[in-house]
Amino acid sequence: MQFDKTIDRHNHEVNAVIGAVAPSLYQEKERIAAVLLANILGGPASNSILNSLLREKNGWVYSVECSYTQYTDSGIMAISIGCDKANLDKCIDAINKSIAKLQEQPLSPARLRAAKKQLIGQMAISSDNGETQCLAMGKSLLAFGRISSFEEDRARIEAVTAEELQQAARSIFAPGKISKLVYL
Repeated sequence: MQFDKTIDRHNHEVNAVIGAVAPSLYQEKERIAAVLLANILGGPASNSILNSLLREKNGWVYSVECSYTQYTDSGIMAISIGCDKANLDKCIDAINKSIAKLQEQPLSPARLRAAKKQLIGQMAISSDNGETQCLAMGKSLLAFGRISSFEEDRARIEAVTAEELQQAARSIFAPGKISKLVYL
């Protein structure tokens, strides 16, 4: 169910979420491409597309991130921003253009390699956090009946093609499927 809702809370900072239904936990090939897509768009690194464009280059946002949450029957990918009211339309336009570019043009081999390397590196760093590891292992055990190794996860990420990433952008952020919630 798509929606576009704006609520005036008389805040100084605008908070907006743009999202859509994404692959479920059990759609493995699509899920791995979606994980990579979310990281490329607005992952924790300052070189993510939206962080580079909205924050570093233009200074339009206080925060920007893209998250992907997987459930057994569906998933959700959401881009959230915090910005001044004057910058909201510019931010939404830039987000839409960034998504359209990913939908229309496959990433270059070098950019795809760099994105995969970054995600794999983030996974390696997160493996140092015991609590995060335990939660991930518990989720894997409950969902799949087994715990995948780092090497298995790495191989899944390495197997994602530019075309699969492009298809993920097209299917998740297809026209008519995107919802938006804005708190002014």
